Amino acid sequence: MKDPLEQILEGLGSGVIAIDTSGRISLLNPAAKTILGLQEGTNFLGQPISELLFDQSDLTNAVVDKVTVKDQEKTIVRPGGTRLPLRFSTQCLYDKNGELSGAVESFEDISRLRELSRQASRVNTLTALGEMAATVAHEIRNPLGGIGGFAGLLERDLEVDDPRRRLVKKIMEGVASLNRMVTNLLNYTRPLQLNLRPVDFVEVVEDCIGFFEIDAGNRLEEIKLQRDFVAKPLPCRTDPEQIQQIVLNLLHNAVQAMPQGGSLQVGVSETDTSETETTLLESPCVTLTVSDSGMGMSDNVKSKLFMPFFTTKEDGNGLGLATAKKVIDAHGGDILVESAPNEGAAFTIFLPK
Repeated sequence: MKDPLEQILEGLGSGVIAIDTSGRISLLNPAAKTILGLQEGTNFLGQPISELLFDQSDLTNAVVDKVTVKDQEKTIVRPGGTRLPLRFSTQCLYDKNGELSGAVESFEDISRLRELSRQASRVNTLTALGEMAATVAHEIRNPLGGIGGFAGLLERDLEVDDPRRRLVKKIMEGVASLNRMVTNLLNYTRPLQLNLRPVDFVEVVEDCIGFFEIDAGNRLEEIKLQRDFVAKPLPCRTDPEQIQQIVLNLLHNAVQAMPQGGSLQVGVSETDTSETETTLLESPCVTLTVSDSGMGMSDNVKSKLFMPFFTTKEDGNGLGLATAKKVIDAHGGDILVESAPNEGAAFTIFLPK
């Protein structure tokens, strides 16, 4: 029968790892293996800690310098290259004679906590935007209606060949543009209502690509469109209309990023989330990837992509990707982007099944 301490360690949700004074592992509980992404069934006891973790400085510092750390945060690299934020505490261990015998570290995965914090901040931002949007809509739409009405009267009173009609038309186009901007702002800040239903995710994406090919027309002449879909149906519960709008937006963005042509790839698969950087807890999930060989983007641009009103396009309103993020969050999903300047971009959407 296992002793009480061993039972406690096995039942803990936090990872616990200990080393001796030579830097070899003397204890590793099941939660530690799970959090660190280690292979189950493998015995790590007696192995050097340096073979297990890329950064083991906190534990080794505790042994060498007798440094104790409490409630700090760090990011580790798991097998496969994924990065994981941890909150940890490190404590020196002493034997019954008071001699240093090693060090122990307890830690927990805080990726979900960080994501919830980001979402809370986002909700606060959306609340403020919603209040602002209502004010903006009232303050702008009333005078816009007057401007548009007077422009219509001017157009009616001018002769068909009067050159001033061109100026009036510009005024009316500007009014329409501002109205669309206000409408987009209001739509973005309103509470989102999803129409969830069981669908075949492969079919949803295929239909979307069909719409896209018709809409894009001759812009696809210099672009090689490739599909990489699972052969079987991929059932999930989603709002297909909302998802298709997101996919269309990503596809059009990809084409715009390749003005000289290039490669556009769309992939649909079932993914084990533990092997990715997503904070989505449910596994497996359905995954959609849209990647291009276009201009790519800097880290600075990537960090702002999903912020409302951020855009790198002259005619963009900065709400496309922000809305996409809002819809995916409402599904309980996640969206990640990988890109570098002149190396293209890849957007990956994770959705629970």
